[in-house]
Order: sequence, then structure tokens, then C-alpha cells
Amino acid sequence: MKIDLFKRLAKYSLTFLFCLLISSYSFAQERWFQIELSIFSNENIEDRNAESWLPNNYELNYPKNMRKLSLLTDLFLSDRNLDNRLSVTESASQEEIDAMIKEDQLKNIRPWIKSSESNFKLFDFSRDDFTQLSPVDSDFQQTNRTLERSSDHRLLYHGLWRQAVRQSSNAVPIYIEGGLRYGDNHELQGSVTIRFNENEDRVVIDTHIWLIEYSIVKDSSSEWKLPQVPESIRRESRENPSSLTYFPNNVYVMDQSREMRSNEFHYLDHPALGLVISVKPYSVPSR
Repeated sequence: MKIDLFKRLAKYSLTFLFCLLISSYSFAQERWFQIELSIFSNENIEDRNAESWLPNNYELNYPKNMRKLSLLTDLFLSDRNLDNRLSVTESASQEEIDAMIKEDQLKNIRPWIKSSESNFKLFDFSRDDFTQLSPVDSDFQQTNRTLERSSDHRLLYHGLWRQAVRQSSNAVPIYIEGGLRYGDNHELQGSVTIRFNENEDRVVIDTHIWLIEYSIVKDSSSEWKLPQVPESIRRESRENPSSLTYFPNNVYVMDQSREMRSNEFHYLDHPALGLVISVKPYSVPSR
């Protein structure tokens, strides 16, 4: 009786150890990369209008399993949520409209107050995935400075993070927002996905991002409808909410995929947007 019990326990122990070894092997086989991504606008209106951008031709949406990069600034949120929206009639002059938008933008760049409910978390930048890294680790500093000084472009977004890259079915899309904020939205929104191709010999970027031109006067001929940012990502409260209601009058969509070689600089072109990206293999340090 005791011998049978011992055999069963030995069998279960071996099964457990085998599963543990398989799990450890699979984790060790994960291939990590450091990703750096900058997205910028093309300020040339003629280039933007060279292509027809109609709402019926594009479907704007967010993937279900999307997440955002973890930022240190996420610890600084507001407890106040004021809402004092102004309505603008079509009789307002363009000068009045521009002045109201400028005032609203200046209000929105004030610092946010740290929420009393925020949980402080120390990031392990060498091991945590999807965490925005320090500019010290950036290879795009010169590129970003050049874009910021250019009259033909504006830097809208810069991301620098590490992650395990997987096949399309298990890939995690990353939420993108950048540029100026207009009410509850930004100039640049959408998602990008970093994944392997079918053979797992190239890293692929899939972009589904859009650049939006807003107005506080609704254009009855415009039918663009922006998808709502998922609640898990949206910042629910702000110290300086917008007092204006903004309407998307023009939207420029970038839906592209590109296979990339590691340690190379890649550029995706578009009439309204530009995107530069690099991917470098990364080894997660042992604990």
C-alpha cells in the first residue's frame, strides 16, 4: 500500500517537474526586442489632399486586446473633473474660433495634479515589457530634434520600449496618441502592433493610425466618426478638461504593414504622416 502511494507521488512529481521544465524552456525561448518609434506629420496640405480621404473608405477602430505603454507620468492624474463646455455657432469669425482654440490648448498643457488614489509603482526598466524607457536609451534623439526644428513636419509621438515579439495571434497592439489634445481626443490616434511574420525570421509592424483635423464648428458634409478609446486606457479625470466641443472634419488614415530587419532604420511613407522605427534584439537580464 505504501509502495503504491510512493509510486503515485513519484509519478506526479516527475510530471510536475516536466511541466515546469517545459514552461521554463518556453519562457527562455521568448525573443525580446527593443522598439523605438517616432511618428510625425507632413504639414504640406497639397500632399495631404493629393489622395481622396472619404469616411466610407476607412473603418476606424481599436483592437480588443490593446494596451498602452506604461509611463512614469501616469502617476500624476487629477482628482477634479470639471465640465464647462462652450458651444460655437457658425456666425463666429475665423479669428474668434482660432482664439478660442488657442486658449483651450494653453489650458490643456498645464500640469496635472497627482491623484490621491494613484498607486506608486517602481518600474524595472530592464525587465518590464511595454514600459516607456528613458531618453538615455534612445537612438532617435538627433532624428527627433531634426523633426522638431522642421517647418514641414511636426513630431507627434515617440515611443521607446521592450517586449517579447510573438506571432500575430498572440501579439499585443499598442495604443497610440500624440500631438495636441482636442477635447477627449488627440491629433494622432490609433494603434500599432509589433509581431513576427509567419516564418518568424522578420519582425513586422502593422499600423492603424489616423491624423485628425478638428474644428469647433461642425461641418455638415463631414461624416467622420471617431471610435471611443477603451475605458481601460482612457484617463477618466483631468484637472483641465476642454471647454470646447471639437468635430473631426478631416481624417488621414495610415494602414500599412512592413517587415523589418533587426538593427536597421525603417521608414513608412504617407501623404499626411511619416513613421520611423527600429527594432533591436534584447536579452532580458537574469534576476
